[in-house]
Amino acid sequence: MQSIETSGKTIDQALEKALKELAARKEEVDIEVLEETHSGLRGIFGGKMVRIRVSRRGSAGAAPGVDSASSEVIRKIIAEVLGFMGVDHSITIEESADTTFVNITSSGLDGLLIGRRGETLASIQHVVNRIFTSRTGRHSKITVDVGGYVRRKHRLLVEKAQRLADRVRQTQKEYDFEPLKASERRIIHLAVADYDDVTTYTIGDGLLRKVVISPKTSATDDLPRD
Repeated sequence: MQSIETSGKTIDQALEKALKELAARKEEVDIEVLEETHSGLRGIFGGKMVRIRVSRRGSAGAAPGVDSASSEVIRKIIAEVLGFMGVDHSITIEESADTTFVNITSSGLDGLLIGRRGETLASIQHVVNRIFTSRTGRHSKITVDVGGYVRRKHRLLVEKAQRLADRVRQTQKEYDFEPLKASERRIIHLAVADYDDVTTYTIGDGLLRKVVISPKTSATDDLPRD
């Protein structure tokens, strides 16, 4: 990690968080003050908030693989959304094959941002994607995480899918998952894709759509996988 944006009630507070994330000393970084605002809704609640970008000297300031202009738009959107909630935070942005991955580190408010069963986090992600598309004119696939919650959940889902695939292989009986979001269904399909004798397909409509793990036969070849 070469660059990070953090916020706090003072520059020193924001800088302290950034140096910890970068594992760097003050003399090794450049500091840019991006914004000084009032946290909370329209400044009614909370006090002053300062947002800074801290970069290791000699770095370009953007995460590897992430277009710098897009990265800056995403950072501003996150700052605005969390500013309305009065949340001090820092973020890192990474680019993978199929998504821009944004991880938020908050000051002890991860539970608030995640919400029950990740519902608040899903809403934040939806808003971020919609605003990004509105401002840039480009459709986006931005995954928003808080404190590694999404990655932990995805890892557990992969482990469960592979464990159940082994059971299906042994018993030759299908297993139906509970209804899942499209992104979670895709994780299961990919987790089982390398099995020679087990496959997956999708059944149901709308919010009730779910994945079935099944023994592979000619009858399963053309079933939907979405």
